[in-house]
Amino acid sequence: MTADLSALDIERRLTAIESTLPTFATKADIHSLRAELKAEFGELKAELHAREARLIKWVAGLVVAGAAAAAGVAIAVNQILGPGVGG
Repeated sequence: MTADLSALDIERRLTAIESTLPTFATKADIHSLRAELKAEFGELKAELHAREARLIKWVAGLVVAGAAAAAGVAIAVNQILGPGVGG
């Protein structure tokens, strides 16, 4: 940077700086954004937990239904083959 800047050069640089300043974030802007992100992550986390609970209930129901079906098949096979088998 040289010391022989003209007034026009200084004015151009000052105008560029002034036009850029409004785009800089303040601490308040950053805190507000951080609070919004925390709220969004909280909502996402709650939604994921709800989906996980539904999935666990669905799998548990499927296991119970499968066990009941297997028991029913075992009972039916035992009745068809008669008391002489296995005992």
